[in-house]
Amino acid sequence: MAIPRVFVASTCYDLKYIRGNLQYFIRGLGFDPILSEEGDIFYDPSKHTHDSCVTEVSNCQLFVLIIGGRFGGEFRDTTKSITNAEYVEAINHKIPVFTLVEQAVYAEHHVYNENKNNKAIDGAKILYPAVDSTKIFDFIDEVRKASYNNALHPFQDFSDIEGYLKKQWAGLMFSFLADTNERERLIDTLSMLKDMNERIEMLSNQILQSIGTEHAKITIELYDEMMTWECVRDLSWWGLKPTPKIILQNDTFVECAKSLGKQFEIFDHHEYEISNSDISKSRLQSNTQRYKIMKQNMFNILKNHGITVAKYLSE
Repeated sequence: MAIPRVFVASTCYDLKYIRGNLQYFIRGLGFDPILSEEGDIFYDPSKHTHDSCVTEVSNCQLFVLIIGGRFGGEFRDTTKSITNAEYVEAINHKIPVFTLVEQAVYAEHHVYNENKNNKAIDGAKILYPAVDSTKIFDFIDEVRKASYNNALHPFQDFSDIEGYLKKQWAGLMFSFLADTNERERLIDTLSMLKDMNERIEMLSNQILQSIGTEHAKITIELYDEMMTWECVRDLSWWGLKPTPKIILQNDTFVECAKSLGKQFEIFDHHEYEISNSDISKSRLQSNTQRYKIMKQNMFNILKNHGITVAKYLSE
């Protein structure tokens, strides 16, 4: 079974205990942690080791970025760190990024931003004990000012990281399930619209075949009546194709559904719901009452035209 691979990006030696705890935490969730020091990255003999680290990012589904006080090694001949290059790769591949910044670094980043444009102060002379390079602050700004996936969270110890990731990944799971349910509802709606279109096409064909006849006019009126009722829309939502004749031949909503080949379960639920295979008791009761009223209205339409049900059904 495929499991999510989680790339852990940070400088190694100053954050080795954090990385070790992260490895244990990620594995405990059933995910596959990817850490360079554990040999989880394939170092292609034909590539620079930096490129191998960056390439591995695209094979992962989640990306955890830990920003501490060390800038780390520069990525080949650029001014970016290796960790920064890995982050850029994750963003380019639209991989969810979860960024955490050491509390002391986070605080000094605020001081740095407050003073970097202050002409009364020589910024080069300001010391920031929590970091070994102000490039770290630029990296934080790069993450923070991104147009998306730009959340970052300060931490003091690993418990802060663990708590944050648990909440974020639970939210990610909820979002996935909600989106899946929404897609299913959209598919059901599109299916219902398709069925309605087919019925309209069928009705159009009937009208074309019998244009100008009294029977065609009555059929149009009966369809107009049917389309206004939720009980008919629910039958259509199930993929059924009720016609005036089918409605007139069946006394109840349940009988009509069964005559069209639909078997469903009734569940005792306070919610007013319907699904592919069942319907709530309250919704069934409502549909039963509305079906009865709708059918009586259809009888009245036939009566107004001076035609009996038997005669309409025979034509």
